[in-house]
Amino acid sequence: MADIFNAQLSPDKIDVIAEWLPQQVWARGIDLDSSPLEKVTAYRFDDPAAEVGVEIHIVRTGDRVFQIPLTYRGQPLENAEDAFVSEISHSVLGRRWVYDGLADPVFADQLLRTISESGTSAKQYLVDDEGNKTEEITEVALAQGTGPVADATSFEVEHELDLSAPAAPEPGRLLGTWDGQVQPVLLAKLV
Repeated sequence: MADIFNAQLSPDKIDVIAEWLPQQVWARGIDLDSSPLEKVTAYRFDDPAAEVGVEIHIVRTGDRVFQIPLTYRGQPLENAEDAFVSEISHSVLGRRWVYDGLADPVFADQLLRTISESGTSAKQYLVDDEGNKTEEITEVALAQGTGPVADATSFEVEHELDLSAPAAPEPGRLLGTWDGQVQPVLLAKLV
């Protein structure tokens, strides 16, 4: 499960994504001045060591929808300078280093495990100032793995999402649904 603190972030996550997204080759042609970035939803994976935050954002600009996997760390990730996205000041956890999740081994391990074990994204809970879980957050995306594929050794993440065609629940996929998106969307697949 993922613990979500009532914290102040500086800069906030959508601002971090808005700064980073236009630099990505797969987001070519976006114009955030005419179509500002909007948060659609997000989902999370758990880090078994409870050290790294793993959050996958789904955002929209105009008629394009993108999936942005990010990881949040309390210390810089070694040898990952090219994957560095930003620093965030978190009012509860302190200084956080933000990375492109595709370069973070914690994200990769949890994505592969979720797909291969037919798992789901993490349940998320609000946490009060004393560290107690107060309620489950249900207004988030649900990502569901569809099981293993023989000989698959890696994965591909869909950067730009196609919301119009329902994804088939064949093995080796991560599918997502959320409020307003009842047909499963392909989020990632094993290769």
